[in-house]
Parts: sequence; C-alpha cells; structure tokens
Amino acid sequence: MALEPALVSVLWQQVDRADDVEAPLGELPTPARPGWVRRWLWAPALVAAAGLYVARRTLDDPSGEVELWLFMGMLAALMVTAVAALVRYRDDQRSAAEARAAAAFGTGARSVTGSVLVRERSTASGRLVSGLVTYPTDDGTAEDTFSMMLAARDDDAPEPPRDGDPVAVWWAPGTDTVVVRYQRDWADAVRRRAKGR
Repeated sequence: MALEPALVSVLWQQVDRADDVEAPLGELPTPARPGWVRRWLWAPALVAAAGLYVARRTLDDPSGEVELWLFMGMLAALMVTAVAALVRYRDDQRSAAEARAAAAFGTGARSVTGSVLVRERSTASGRLVSGLVTYPTDDGTAEDTFSMMLAARDDDAPEPPRDGDPVAVWWAPGTDTVVVRYQRDWADAVRRRAKGR
C-alpha cells in the first residue's frame, strides 16, 4: 500500500565512501538563517505606507497629481509589505519544521533501505537530477520526490544515482523530513547481496 503523497523535505547526502552510507546519522545540518533584510523588510515598508497615508490625510487640498503619487506610493509600499510579510511567514514555518525534524531525528530516527527512480536533464548551469525515493515505513511504502543540481563538469563530484539504485533512508515519525544517503559502490554491493539470496 502506498501512502498518500505529502510535501516532504528530502535531504540528499552524497558520500565519498561506501562505509559512510550506513554510518550513524548524527545531527541534521542546520540551514543558514535568512538575512536581516529578508526577515525585516516588511516593517519599514509598512512604516512607509503609513507615512504616505498620514501625509495624504494631512494635506488640505492636494492637487490631482500629488494625490495620485501619494496613492501610488502607498499602494507600492503595501505590496512590498505583503510580499515581505509572506516571505517572513514562510521562513518562520520552514525554521519551525526544521526544528521539529531535528528533535524527532534526535530521539527516534529509523534507518531503512529504499530505492530511487531517477530522471536527469542537462541545463545551462549543470545537470538537474530529480526523481522519486521509495522506502518502507510503519504505515506502508512512502514515496517522496527529490531534486538536486549537479555541476556541469566536475570530475571530483560523487556520481549521481542510477534509476532503480538502492539508497539508505532515515526517517522519523511525525516529521516531513527524510535523509537519503547514496554512494555508487555501496549501491552495487547491495544489489549483489540481493541477487545472491
């Protein structure tokens, strides 16, 4: 039975050695916090909108042109406020989800072997590898999408997964985050063990 698709964050970890695939997970990496401007741009934009509104209300008899410019400025400031507040809200949601995931992985991470379906597409900035990672859970089989951008020509980079390759998956109940580790030699060894049964 496949679970209903959900919005899941897949943290992809390409490792250099086969022994590193099944190494203990450790702590989840903490993403960089958004900058000051991204977090607080809504506040000065709101102050500017309020200032333009007050200026419009205090003018006794503004000309049509002045009134139009005040209105357009206030509208622009309100639009910047709305977009910046939405960005801040989404950032706060993401930070809260990452904190919950870190706590859940710290207390109850489960490790399983899954598999991937892979699509690869060349772009101007590199290769886009995307697909579906499938792994067993307590409630059935979970299927989560992933994507990652690889440099166009980097001989030192680990090789991306092939379609149908096995992967090591860590998941924790109650979170929308899974960690996937992959290394090609490890995947080949898992395939050989499965065929030898």
